[in-house]
Amino acid sequence: MTSRWAIAAAACVVLAGLSLLIAAQTTYDPTAWLIWGREIVHGDLSTTAGPSWKPLPIAVTAPAALLGDTAQQHVWLVVARAGTLAAVGLAGRLAWRLEGPVAGVLGGATLLLATSFLSRTFRGDSEGLLVAIVLGAVELHLSGRRRLAFGLVAAATLLRPELCVFATGYGLWLVWVAPTATQRRRVLAIVGGTGALVVACWLIPEQIGSGRLFRAASRALEPVAGSPATAAHPFLATFTNATPALLWPVYAAGVAYVVAAIRDLRRPESRLALALAAIATTVMVLVAGMAQAGFTGNIRYLAIPIALTAILGAAGVVFWARVARARLSPARAGVAIALAAAVSAPFVAQAVVRLGRQFDEGLDESAVYAALPDAIARAGGPAAVLRCGPPPITATYDVQVVARALRVHEFQVGITPRVPGTIVVRSDSGIARDARYPTRTRTAHWVVASSCAR
Repeated sequence: MTSRWAIAAAACVVLAGLSLLIAAQTTYDPTAWLIWGREIVHGDLSTTAGPSWKPLPIAVTAPAALLGDTAQQHVWLVVARAGTLAAVGLAGRLAWRLEGPVAGVLGGATLLLATSFLSRTFRGDSEGLLVAIVLGAVELHLSGRRRLAFGLVAAATLLRPELCVFATGYGLWLVWVAPTATQRRRVLAIVGGTGALVVACWLIPEQIGSGRLFRAASRALEPVAGSPATAAHPFLATFTNATPALLWPVYAAGVAYVVAAIRDLRRPESRLALALAAIATTVMVLVAGMAQAGFTGNIRYLAIPIALTAILGAAGVVFWARVARARLSPARAGVAIALAAAVSAPFVAQAVVRLGRQFDEGLDESAVYAALPDAIARAGGPAAVLRCGPPPITATYDVQVVARALRVHEFQVGITPRVPGTIVVRSDSGIARDARYPTRTRTAHWVVASSCAR
């Protein structure tokens, strides 16, 4: 068994490495993690600007920074993409546990088709890695390797702090079931020490980098237009905002499957299904409650319930097809299954088209980001771009990539145009045509312009 898991993990890493031939650029949050990793190595961490701090990615990007900027970016992308592939495989594995190999294939495919899951994780977001860690913890628990499972749950809290609810509960349960008083004390020490380490990883770097222990929380409370937190009823909006994430037939099959599981608790599969449903529901309620308190509640924070729902929905499809065969004549069962497939086909086609469109958009943005170093080089290099004095200006969501290309802190790149000053902006933006900034260089994707004398 161990060798099979090792082979599967190696395959994920190899495929992730090969994917760098398609594109090798990170998006907004991951680029900040690359910057912070580099800053930690150089001893000048600054987290006053950018997204919320996340400890787990920095555990990769900091040591990888020793290899240089390009290699650091490649290492993180391989880790993130391998995590995505592992998440898909583990989703299939759990669906297989529930209802067999067909359910396994459907579970992995359904997660792949989830809104933005593949396209965002391909650009280096951590949701694929998060799902892999959580599903891996479930798999380890089911295999009886409980302490390793706790380790993975604790690792998940380094990506999503609300998961400390599960880490605490699971850790206390491990203490409770320890067979002797000596072992209970040992497990309690492990759980307590792990909790202290997790808290330290969230707070101490922020204190060093920004002077504010809870900067990550305050940053996450900043309003984001269109997020559930800005809705009239954020708690409910978190649920409605998530409805496009999966195919509607998957939701229907998953709900029906959970109802069937409640009615037959004798089956181990039923108890597992209910446990997965309980985890999904708890995370949904946690994220929705946080949205009500002012956190964004965006769909990417719901990666875990989305993945678990994909698993339950895939298992439900196979379960109800099996029920139809058992209770109906072969002809009627065939008609019922064919009708269900016909109803589902448009939803599947729409999801495939959406995935292709999102992937193309991600590749286009990767091409834009990849072209930035050349544009800066044509403008005379980072020193020439920074010579004007005031922070260079760019668009809000390009701050990280510009800061990294210029090798400055994120707070040293602004978003409010000023004269005199320098702009580093996309060539199709309105400010790229601002007459106050004579052009230094213009490429297909970027404009570097400055009102300062050369």
